[in-house]
Amino acid sequence: MGAAANEALVRRIFDAFARKEGLALRGLFAEDAVWTVPGDGVMAGVYRGREEIFRFLARLPKETDGTYGSTLHDVLVSGDRAAAYYTARGTRRGRTLELDQVLLFRMEDGVVSEVLALPTDAQEFENFWSV
Repeated sequence: MGAAANEALVRRIFDAFARKEGLALRGLFAEDAVWTVPGDGVMAGVYRGREEIFRFLARLPKETDGTYGSTLHDVLVSGDRAAAYYTARGTRRGRTLELDQVLLFRMEDGVVSEVLALPTDAQEFENFWSV
């Protein structure tokens, strides 16, 4: 796939998440995709396969009483890789998150095969997602 198609793929993922249309994500990830979230918080981990990834994504609004959301600012693409720069927002257990983050994507055969989440402020990210 070309850069334009890979950018469109990343934008479709953010759009589906924003519209709370989880089923729209099903065909956008490889069956064996991997999503990695750094840290020690409740959302940290390595999620392997579509089902684990979808459970992870479904847990975000549950952990934040439906307040979690994101605003996509830009997508940069080079070959089979993309970086999505966005702001994540939410409230959880009396804490507020408004943090710029980057998701690094790798695509294969028109679907996402790997995602790595990178918060711009690791300590703020950890504080928000801590038990």
